[in-house]
Amino acid sequence: MTFDHWKDRLRARYQELKQQGKPFFPFTVFKDSLAVLIVFCAIVYLAVTVGADLEEIADPTATTYNPRPEWYFLFLFQALKFFPGKLEPFAAVVVPTFVIIFLLLLPFIDRGPKRHPIDRPILTALGIIAVGGFGALTYLGYKSPLLNPTIHQHPVVAEGKRLYQELRCSYCHSVQGRGGVAGPDLTTVGAKRDREWLIRHFLNPQQATPGSIMPRMHLLPEEAEALTAYMQTLGGEGPFTPEAPTLFAQQCTSCHAIDGKGGDIGPDLSAVRTYRDKGYVYSYIEDPNAMNPSAMMPGFKETLTAAQIEDLARYLLSTQRGR
Repeated sequence: MTFDHWKDRLRARYQELKQQGKPFFPFTVFKDSLAVLIVFCAIVYLAVTVGADLEEIADPTATTYNPRPEWYFLFLFQALKFFPGKLEPFAAVVVPTFVIIFLLLLPFIDRGPKRHPIDRPILTALGIIAVGGFGALTYLGYKSPLLNPTIHQHPVVAEGKRLYQELRCSYCHSVQGRGGVAGPDLTTVGAKRDREWLIRHFLNPQQATPGSIMPRMHLLPEEAEALTAYMQTLGGEGPFTPEAPTLFAQQCTSCHAIDGKGGDIGPDLSAVRTYRDKGYVYSYIEDPNAMNPSAMMPGFKETLTAAQIEDLARYLLSTQRGR
């Protein structure tokens, strides 16, 4: 059968079926619209009843976040790992572009009359390889280990961070150099102000600080508590006891230094408060290998109490050391 003869038979068959069937409008249009409506209603129902699995509010100062794409981009996320840094643009832009161009040209390349997969072994094999490759890369991307340890925030702290964003506090205040300059820098406010003062300030700024230009936000008590909990995570997460410096000297100075005093086997911890939060420091002191499998530092969960580890974490993240 020649190609032209096959096309003539196809056109004749199409006209025959068209005369026997119903017109595209309104019958087929109605069925398509009904299918779209059903899918749309299902999506709306799931959005209302189940909701989206949202992550915590984006924090530009976070150092433990693990960025990952949605599942339908996991194959590309995993494929990039097979290319060195300089070749990432090639893998992310050039290769997908060629694949898209090939798919657009495929109807013009494959113009044969045969349509059964068995009758087209080369293209069928390429399709199976492509689908299998996408599936394998997606699975590997889903199973790939996290580069940073996951530190779950306390829900009250997370709510305080959400309020900080929702109330647009960053228009006037900055944290780690990000934000406005009309109000005080809050990078180390947790080490400078206690809980009671912060709550009073959020409920009535002028009463806590006479002459303050900060407007009264008319916060609920629980909202002031949440904002205070978040503020206490900035620069120390609360005061440390007088025993904390001694505890650090006894347990840590053989490997770590602060302000030029201590060992040099491990990292200098003078500025650890600028890139780690208390949750990370606490977990690392407790069990370093859980945070970093290649860590040489021994864990202290068996030798120190939870209160002592908490005290050490606050000390390391405070700007008021040695008080």
